[in-house]
Amino acid sequence: MSIVQTASSPSTIANVNRYLVVSVDTEEEGLWGGNYRVSGNTTRNLRGLARFQDCCERLSVPPTYLIDAPVIYDAEAIALMRRWQDAGRCEVGSHCHPWCNPPLATSAPTSAETYLCNLPVEVQYEKLKWLTDRIADAVGRVPTSYRAGRYGFGPSSAGILEQLGYQVDSSVLPLHEYLSKGGPDFREASRHPFRYFGNDDERHLLEIPVTAGFTRHGYEWQRKLWIALRAKPWRRMRLAGVADYMGIGRRVKLSPEGTRLNDLKRLIDTCYRDGLDTLVLMLHSSSLVAGLSPYATDAAQLDSFYTRLSQMIKHATIQYGYRPVTLTQCAAELTSAGVTAG
Repeated sequence: MSIVQTASSPSTIANVNRYLVVSVDTEEEGLWGGNYRVSGNTTRNLRGLARFQDCCERLSVPPTYLIDAPVIYDAEAIALMRRWQDAGRCEVGSHCHPWCNPPLATSAPTSAETYLCNLPVEVQYEKLKWLTDRIADAVGRVPTSYRAGRYGFGPSSAGILEQLGYQVDSSVLPLHEYLSKGGPDFREASRHPFRYFGNDDERHLLEIPVTAGFTRHGYEWQRKLWIALRAKPWRRMRLAGVADYMGIGRRVKLSPEGTRLNDLKRLIDTCYRDGLDTLVLMLHSSSLVAGLSPYATDAAQLDSFYTRLSQMIKHATIQYGYRPVTLTQCAAELTSAGVTAG
């Protein structure tokens, strides 16, 4: 499969519906220090799911929990998510960390091997098949939404997901690249939902990218400026840092992790003005318990995290009418509306 991703294309959604997806990479601890343990992973952070779910329900948001292999073995967390999903209050999708997702390698992964898309196709399939089947057993429903760990996604992954019955992926993070670590390059990726081409030249799996953009209106010229300022020779002059400081070309990901509320609100403002009808907010489950991520190191920071989360959701839903939906609900509505490419 090949990626259909043209950053300048307008939205092809025929209706005026606007959607907000709140997604959680639901996973083990220890990743912020660059630890990719094959075994011995812990999931204490999942004790924060109940507070998060309560926050979402008060805001009429059905979150999408994208869970990985270590989470499957946490019976308490699985019981909660299964109950919430059965009641229509959330969705449980999948999230593959290849280093700890069976079948396991016999040695520690290299940096490049922590990106699933870099592994042989047959290995990708085996890992995703194992994860899909275990999630179905654990929560009583086959997952239909996916995000790759470390955004390690490529065209080969799209074909495998389609074989396994997935309807939607949300691994693409526009404006970001991980080339120095052996990962993918999404700097030119579309922010709008798009489909991947299959071997039959038909568009298949739907991609709904994580939302990223700028704090000023005019995404396309801001994107070109942001990329240009980070290329030689301007990179040596540190003009990118000056531009960020002045608010020119300041890149923001739609996440309450490590970003000021004013910048998050400005991002939502510019997304609306630029005609982006689908927003995907993402966060990590390790940010839901104080001390387990750099974004919530103590109780006070965790409270601030929840304030940012609530306010950015209210800004999108009340100010602009973005409607909270799960990833698969969003995919179903976009498909019904006839989305083909970004």
